[in-house]
Amino acid sequence: TRGELAENKEDYKTFYEQFSKNIKLGIHEDNTNRDKLASLLRYNSTKYPDELISLKDYVERMREGQKNIYYITGESKKAVENSPFLEKLNQKGFEVLYMVEPIDEYCVQQLKEFDGKKLVCASKEGMDLEESEDDKKKREDEKKACEQLCTVIKEHLG
Repeated sequence: TRGELAENKEDYKTFYEQFSKNIKLGIHEDNTNRDKLASLLRYNSTKYPDELISLKDYVERMREGQKNIYYITGESKKAVENSPFLEKLNQKGFEVLYMVEPIDEYCVQQLKEFDGKKLVCASKEGMDLEESEDDKKKREDEKKACEQLCTVIKEHLG
């Protein structure tokens, strides 16, 4: 069964190498079985660059309050590992999935979300990074400090 195969990592790795493109094509074309097929997907990530992980594993490890599953697409693992788009996400401790096959982009366009979590491309322009309550408070405090400084400068410049 699917569950038994997924539990044996070596057998699953062999299976996935043979059928990953078919699974991804199925996600792109088969609305009815999309969720079942999504549970079969495996990717390397910023936290597990040498191990294939499932979306379920990713979701279970997400930071408290994290709403999105982050991914990056590119032509190779090496290319995405060195992407400047990962910097901010890494600083915040977010794991990012590496999607390095051309079919991955089509697959993720159809998938859109997994387990109620939205899939968000790390290289998308204008991506809103999730903020913790501490981050929000810190940003608000910095904004207030800047506003006071701006007021003083405006008064002196007239």
